[in-house]
Amino acid sequence: MKSLFHLVSRNNKIYRRDRTLVFLSLLSVFIVIILYAVFLQQTQVDAIQEMIGKSKAVKNMVNEWMIAGLLSITAVTTTLGAFGIMIQDKESKKTHDFLTTPLSRATIQLSYVINAFVIGLFFSLLAFVGCELFLVLSGSEILSGIVILKVIGIIILSVALSSSINLFLALFIKTQSAASTLNTIVGTVIGFLCGVYVPIGSVPNFVQNIIMYFPISHTAVLLRDAFMTDSIQTVFKNATPEQILEYKKQFGIVYEMNDKLVSTTNHLWIIIITTIVFTVVSIMIFKKQNK
Repeated sequence: MKSLFHLVSRNNKIYRRDRTLVFLSLLSVFIVIILYAVFLQQTQVDAIQEMIGKSKAVKNMVNEWMIAGLLSITAVTTTLGAFGIMIQDKESKKTHDFLTTPLSRATIQLSYVINAFVIGLFFSLLAFVGCELFLVLSGSEILSGIVILKVIGIIILSVALSSSINLFLALFIKTQSAASTLNTIVGTVIGFLCGVYVPIGSVPNFVQNIIMYFPISHTAVLLRDAFMTDSIQTVFKNATPEQILEYKKQFGIVYEMNDKLVSTTNHLWIIIITTIVFTVVSIMIFKKQNK
């Protein structure tokens, strides 16, 4: 346990000293913020007002929609950036040095995973605090204690899921240049796959299916539901249930798969099962790579 703690501490210090890694980890967050400020917000506000008429609460609701997507993206990119330490160690052959010590392969791999989880959780919670402050200052109601705990729970699941998937990806990357390319690609694509850059209802059906079968997008759905429940009731108070459901499906607040709405329980099971599967597969691959 002491060896594991020292390895995690070592990985964390290296990550914090590498400003390029930190920047790449947050690149997609900056992209979302810029795109949202330039045109995403107004585009969605106009679409909603065309549906139900003008309302002061629309902009607040759209802000909450963006924040939910932003938090789901943050978990992905920050954990992927943290696995850059593992890739650095592979390229510099430090991993081979670790394998000659009494440390088990499980301990070595676990140190990278814990480091990624801690970094992802730190940045995600920091983003949550900053985003909630932004929402309150822009006119939204402060979240209740129960909803805050719900959001934190979803963030923890999101970071765990992202860590397991990114560990799997990192196992196949051997150089820092390849890692930088992967960070850039993921940072760009993840906004589409979580339905942030373009609402899911605005893309063709086959793209909608790709998004809905992408496990991380389910964390965005859960976060949107947590943030937006009250504001949706306010904005759509005079709307019909059909209009409300249509809006939710159009903007990825609920998923309809096989002509059935996906329940919260099913979203959670998809996240948990995917996390377990990627973790187990990654452990097997790591052991095979380092016999």
